[in-house]
Amino acid sequence: MRLELAGPLARLTLERAEVLNAGDARFARDLKAAVATLGARPEVRVIALTGAGRAFSTGVDLTALAHGEVGLADFIAWEDAMTAMERMDKLFIAGINGHCREPEERLIPSMSLWRLPRLIGLARAKELILLGESVSARTAERYGVVNRVVAAGDFAPAFEATIERFLALPPASARASKVLATRAFDVDFEAFRKEMETLLAGCLESAEHRRAMAEIRARKPRAR
Repeated sequence: MRLELAGPLARLTLERAEVLNAGDARFARDLKAAVATLGARPEVRVIALTGAGRAFSTGVDLTALAHGEVGLADFIAWEDAMTAMERMDKLFIAGINGHCREPEERLIPSMSLWRLPRLIGLARAKELILLGESVSARTAERYGVVNRVVAAGDFAPAFEATIERFLALPPASARASKVLATRAFDVDFEAFRKEMETLLAGCLESAEHRRAMAEIRARKPRAR
């Protein structure tokens, strides 16, 4: 895979186009290493993730799996990377430029079993997980698996426009919102409120908040 760093933006491209970006053992290791690199770069705020060629990713490389070249340690490394992406305070944007699915390999789809019911509801998640059938991009959008669908010819400009929108967000509040939203299903209300209050205090003390308040005061001076 290819990792490109440019100030607050990083681009992570899955580069096994010859197998539709299916993942083998090296893929899992490289993904984990790339995510660790991103976690160690505080200046990076937004990561644009996409696949080379005509697919985003078709999941596990079945040929490698069938030849015993992918094992439990590789699945764990892959999941470690996915979990780190979720928990990191950086914003990940997936530009899904083609096929994106879990192939049928007589296994279970890892932590998708935990994530998907929370994302789209239990009944629909069970149907997709158990049947393993492909759905169209529009159906994925209707289910809530993807946020927005555009025509293939509009993909690149739409993806870049989305990246710019996220880069324009105020860093402190965006980081806090991402972290808290990810925790919403993990902790009870009171524990979540305590975490929220801690991060809210940080937002109130941030330079970007002070600048925003100064701009408001300059535009709308208080009547005396």
